[in-house]
Amino acid sequence: MSLLNNKYISIYRDLDFEAFYDADRSARKKIIVAHLLILLVPLVFTFFMFFQVEIEFLRWTGFGFGVMLYTIMNSETAAYMFPESREVYKKRMGYIYIPLVIIMGYVGYSVGYELGQMGFTDEEFYGDFYYTLFGIVFSVALFGFCQFGIAQVTRAAKSIWYDKAEVEADLRFATEVQERILSDRIIENDFAEGWGTSVPASELGGDYFELSESADSLYASIGDISGHSFGAGLLMTTCKSALHTHLQYTNDPADVLSKLNMMMLEQSDKSMFATMALLRLDKASSEVTLSSAGHLPVLHFSEGKLHHRYVKAPGLGMSKRARYENITFPVKSGDLFLIYSDGLIETRDENGKIRAPEFFEDIVTKSAGEHSGTAKELGQLILERVQESDHSERFEDDATLIAIHIK
Repeated sequence: MSLLNNKYISIYRDLDFEAFYDADRSARKKIIVAHLLILLVPLVFTFFMFFQVEIEFLRWTGFGFGVMLYTIMNSETAAYMFPESREVYKKRMGYIYIPLVIIMGYVGYSVGYELGQMGFTDEEFYGDFYYTLFGIVFSVALFGFCQFGIAQVTRAAKSIWYDKAEVEADLRFATEVQERILSDRIIENDFAEGWGTSVPASELGGDYFELSESADSLYASIGDISGHSFGAGLLMTTCKSALHTHLQYTNDPADVLSKLNMMMLEQSDKSMFATMALLRLDKASSEVTLSSAGHLPVLHFSEGKLHHRYVKAPGLGMSKRARYENITFPVKSGDLFLIYSDGLIETRDENGKIRAPEFFEDIVTKSAGEHSGTAKELGQLILERVQESDHSERFEDDATLIAIHIK
């Protein structure tokens, strides 16, 4: 802390311009141009005022004073907009202003000396002289007023920037947490192999998936929270955690969905809901138990045929009276299961229209018929073909896929 840089007085303008330090060069140049244009107003007023002065010596003194203020203020703004010049300016500003004060003092002395030599005594001269002094004071006040107004705007921008930075920091942290939660998952045992992945459409996705196993079962699930907001991402994390916890205490998919439905009703507003498909593979009986809450059908390839496995029920968080049921069916060696979210079927054709779900099923059927590798390789092939056929820049909705191959 120093005499000229403390909490009461500061000769530095970081408080005014800090919000623009991280902006791109184009934006910073626009700030400089804005200052040039705004401060042009008091400069024009200054010229207009001193144009009225009859004595040429005083007139040009006033003009020069206005130009000097305009140049100093805009030079300072330009210096603060770039890190290289900002540090140099802050360290060397004393070397700039000390000579300036000396020059101003010399100019004042010269003006006084010239006036003394001229020996004016009539009222017209003194009228111009005092008008010039008034003009200088008025110019300083006008420049200062404009600079104060600019400072208020830039400080308001800084406040907005801080709020935005805090939100972005929270969003980055939430995104990192979600990426860890939804990192690719591989499971392989003597009974089956599975692979799951999720590609969010935005920073925070609303999809979640579960691919885990216990001593006697393999569990696979995909859920889709409505929306892509921060709230949807937070609710996704909660649902994922709750799903994982419930699976440790029960192996009944319908019972798990019932509990998740009540949780959704308690912890989210009425505008948010979730769809979900939960599948359990029993290693001992070679049977699959499936329950669904308004989610897309599970695709089941068996002996060259495609089956749509689906249980009709409302989404999670939609009704307290919702009832969820299971369906059970046998599986054989070589069977393939695909669970997916609607981001994979809502792709666009060359005309920009959303394709029918059959387009995705055709890709899956073709890929499954041609591929004999691992579940991961098949899943990656399907994703690659879906992305290649999509005429959008990226998935418009979260895209999640689980592939399970029965050995």
